[in-house]
Amino acid sequence: MTRRERAIHNARVASRSARDRQQLSKRSLQARGARTLTAATHRPSAPTTLDFSGIRADLLHARHLPGRFYTSPEIFELEIERLFLREWICVGRVEQYQKAGDYRALRIANEPLVVVRDEQGNLNAFANVCAHRGVEVVTGEGNVDRFTCPYHAWVYKLDGTLAGAPYSKDVEGFDWKSCRLPRLRLDTWGGYVFVNFDPDAAELGAFLDDDRIREVAGFLHPERTRLADEYSFEVDCNWKFIPENLMDMYHVGVIHAKSFGAYFPVKNFDYRLTKWGYHAEYESLTMAPDGARLFETMEWLKEKPEYFAFTFFFRPGFNMFARPDMLQPWITHPISPNKTRVTIYTQYPEGHFSMPAFAQKHDLVKEFIRLVANEDLAMLRSLQNGVGSRAFVPGPTVKLEKAIHHMLNRYLDRMFGPEAKAVDAAELAGRA
Repeated sequence: MTRRERAIHNARVASRSARDRQQLSKRSLQARGARTLTAATHRPSAPTTLDFSGIRADLLHARHLPGRFYTSPEIFELEIERLFLREWICVGRVEQYQKAGDYRALRIANEPLVVVRDEQGNLNAFANVCAHRGVEVVTGEGNVDRFTCPYHAWVYKLDGTLAGAPYSKDVEGFDWKSCRLPRLRLDTWGGYVFVNFDPDAAELGAFLDDDRIREVAGFLHPERTRLADEYSFEVDCNWKFIPENLMDMYHVGVIHAKSFGAYFPVKNFDYRLTKWGYHAEYESLTMAPDGARLFETMEWLKEKPEYFAFTFFFRPGFNMFARPDMLQPWITHPISPNKTRVTIYTQYPEGHFSMPAFAQKHDLVKEFIRLVANEDLAMLRSLQNGVGSRAFVPGPTVKLEKAIHHMLNRYLDRMFGPEAKAVDAAELAGRA
């Protein structure tokens, strides 16, 4: 075979190989497409309803909520709209705003806001959005005479009204009154600062009395205490797991065996249920290492037993824990379906701050609270991972989960109505 014939032969072989590869690839793609179509055809469709009838049964016959209540972005958005933008949310203590101009920029229910004390001594809450382009006019916390937008230098007084806007004179009919920081509702109880995004919501007092908070917990007199410590951290779990965990007596002897579980009266613990929450008075040691008594009993609690303890829950995310010598509320703020901010306050009466070695004793309390919180964190992350599994089927509730069962049912009442046992996909998508 000549060199020319050999070249022609090799070219024909290469051409046939290329055609064979193309045909093989085409057949492979067709087969893959058929498999994909078959899989798509036989893939189970998403459920059109979410059934939660299990939790609606009585305590010893009920089952926990389906996992989607802790993972679904649609449910999370409904919770923001129906709970956190309609109910009163605790955002701090009044003593954090002592002087005119003291402010804190916060983010609650994914809404930016700022709380500030004005020149007249009033506490104000505003949406932290400039009336020009919506930029947050302030960040962090501190003291200011005015709020100045960092984008175009619009200036606002501490009452939210506009004080300056460069080049506004060039705008015909510029409306200074409407160009202000949007005001939010603000009220206080017990020294706690609450805000509400709903202009039509009932007053804070009505919310408190609807669940008898002032009646059953007023004796704690939180307004007579002062903030000593604010401990804030993020947890990789759904917000509902925080109050659930705080009212869950079932886990105390297991998770907290090294901190306070050994001396906590789990077997005899019982809650008194209220319309939306609960309260309980019981016996326990202090919130300090080994239950040590570090401080004197608060004056107004001296008639209580030596090992007095008290707790209550105020919707949607305020859990209070009291001992004879201190108060300690845990505040829950949702960030996303699987992320939550928790803030723990430690409060003492004014006299405690001048006691000998107060700082050293308080440091022991701080370390203990961080130990307790850290004991829970890993389990909360595991809870979040577990309920997102396809294998998760809600398990039965037990006697020690009485408060959780009650709280979740009242949550469902506010979300979907007292008779609801399921919700359809349209409502979850916000179209209902």
